[in-house]
Amino acid sequence: MSKRLLVIALVLLVSVPALAAPATDAKIDWRQAEGASIIVAMNLHMETDELDKQLAEFEELTGIRVNFQIYPEIELHQKTLVDLASGAGIFDVIMMDFMFTPQYATAKFIEPLSTYISDPKVTDGAWFDQADYMPALWDAVQYKNEVYALPFTVETTTLFYRKDIYEALGLAVPNTYDELWEAAKAIHGKDGIDAIGMRGMRGQGMNIYVFAGFMQGFGGKFVADCPNDMTPVINSPENIAAADYYAKILQEYGPKGAASWDWMEVLSALQGGTIAMSIDASNFGPVIDDAATSKTAGKWGYAMVPGGAGGRHPSVYTHTLAINANSRQKVAAWLFIQWATSKDIQVQRALKSGQPTRQSIWDSAEFRSAMAHIGDGQWIDASIESLNIASADYRPRFEHWREFGDQLGIALQSVIAKAESAQKALDACQNALVELMKTHKYIK
Repeated sequence: MSKRLLVIALVLLVSVPALAAPATDAKIDWRQAEGASIIVAMNLHMETDELDKQLAEFEELTGIRVNFQIYPEIELHQKTLVDLASGAGIFDVIMMDFMFTPQYATAKFIEPLSTYISDPKVTDGAWFDQADYMPALWDAVQYKNEVYALPFTVETTTLFYRKDIYEALGLAVPNTYDELWEAAKAIHGKDGIDAIGMRGMRGQGMNIYVFAGFMQGFGGKFVADCPNDMTPVINSPENIAAADYYAKILQEYGPKGAASWDWMEVLSALQGGTIAMSIDASNFGPVIDDAATSKTAGKWGYAMVPGGAGGRHPSVYTHTLAINANSRQKVAAWLFIQWATSKDIQVQRALKSGQPTRQSIWDSAEFRSAMAHIGDGQWIDASIESLNIASADYRPRFEHWREFGDQLGIALQSVIAKAESAQKALDACQNALVELMKTHKYIK
């Protein structure tokens, strides 16, 4: 081991002795693929940036050379899909949305991982510690009882609220949709800011990511009984009520042009202090509470999302690392993805980015201390509470989900933009989705 690696290992062993045994403790030969070179397709993401800084450690440990190719998310999906579908095997490892797993697994684009996990030549089960991945995330990387990826990032929907404004107005943190509405009503226009901003932009990864929690909180669902009965139920009374609420709270108490907002507009508004509340991804917390990047650092409170008759339903999301089924360096690729998601390596990233996929890191005193400045500990409490009840099935996982979710996203955006009523938009969406599901033979 080099002097640099020895120092890193010793520091981690001192600071988090029970959490992060270094890779050198794993009872496998890390140099069994020495001389190999792998190409890894990654999303433009804060976690990618941090992992990129760690690559030298992996290369020295294994003798494997890693070539990162980093793209914005839409471009990443396009490039990796072309590679996977063509069978070219250009990328050995891909970073992907876990919702693509059913599609890619069915097409045999990505490598099943169970044999690697159970093989003592390439995996030390005790060091790998499968059970330490958060339950919702481990569920997210499986399809039909097979593991197809490892969880790399994590986020869950969270309520962000301006503590200073809440205190000035004597408001309590909302637990229900009624209370959220009343808080928005009380705040709107005060100090020249809008009360609430959320994603309005169409798409299964845009407005539907947040709206799914409202839909289920109102008691609604996407299909009758996934996977047993895939009949769409989008125009149910519960779903119409949820869409009407989501649209109207943005129309009455949100910013102009809310129908076109994606996550970047929401994040910018939180940083700039032009909105007082939002429900969006938990990984915004370290950014909006960073004085170097945010005008509102130190002013935010964090809580679980409110709910309704159907309860509280935070969404959960993970980017995963999968092996291209046509990779010519599968052992090297496996060594890389298990190293990249290991406790040891995640500890190093988490203390900077705050996004571990391992339960032990979230639970550690060291991590809690490092993240205590984010909402005086509220952020980590809200994240853990949410992740403990979140389900990977908050959106139904099936091969053609993207088409399904995009159709609903278009309908929801039209309601937010006042182009159609919730009833009219979801009736039309229901008809379109029934035809979609018939076309793909989910229903007759």
